[in-house]
Amino acid sequence: MRSQSLQLSRSFLFFKKYAFENRKVYTLLYLAISAFLILWLGVYLTFTNPFLFRERNQVAYYFATLFLSGCLSSGLLFSELGVKPKAINYLLTPASTGAKFLCNIFFGVLVFFAVYSAIFYVIDLTAVSIANRKFDTHWQVVDIFHLNDFENPFFDAPLSDLFYLYFPLQAGFILASIYFNKHGLFKALVILGLLWVCFILLFLLVHMLLPQGQFLQGIDSYEIVDPSGDNKVIVMPYLLASIAIIFSKFLLTPLLWLASYFRLKEKEL
Repeated sequence: MRSQSLQLSRSFLFFKKYAFENRKVYTLLYLAISAFLILWLGVYLTFTNPFLFRERNQVAYYFATLFLSGCLSSGLLFSELGVKPKAINYLLTPASTGAKFLCNIFFGVLVFFAVYSAIFYVIDLTAVSIANRKFDTHWQVVDIFHLNDFENPFFDAPLSDLFYLYFPLQAGFILASIYFNKHGLFKALVILGLLWVCFILLFLLVHMLLPQGQFLQGIDSYEIVDPSGDNKVIVMPYLLASIAIIFSKFLLTPLLWLASYFRLKEKEL
């Protein structure tokens, strides 16, 4: 029976084997992302609107493409498990489940994020430089190390908070690609759509049940608007708010990865 313990030498060999066998797939993926960004920003360069390249819009382009490409590619990480011949070959590979899973996480999450960010920076730098010369503007080029210096185009929060949404969402697509035997990517998209509908319905229901008012800087405080002008603020207990923040920011992604690992281990048994 194959050992399920992580052996560094064997795991390193498996990482090299995986990188060699999938080099063309990842190269094509990064080329496709590059082509998409070049086409997108290249078309914008033909327009006469100089504000298309202001920092706020660059941030929107970065995260829109990151969410799209990161989630779609993650949904295909374990897609070979849905094809019987490939699944048998993958499951019989002489490496532990932990090594296989960590290998996919390393290349599909960490390396992907780093390479995507580098690709976007180079293409965005080129496009913004051309735009600044063409329109005589002085837009800065955004980068992930100084994201919080720029305006969030999506909601009122630091831009780094978007990563707390991206990585759990990506982890959910990884779990779907392992959990479902076939069409994990499409099923993940359906589940995501249903969750979004449920979230909207829940949000509307909460607004119907709560007195007239508004949330203040998040969902942990709610201001009740009184016609007399005597407004009241209801604040979620600090401990409960802290637990919710810690869970959503730091625990949700590892828990989804852990669930993916155990599901992969089940398939190996």
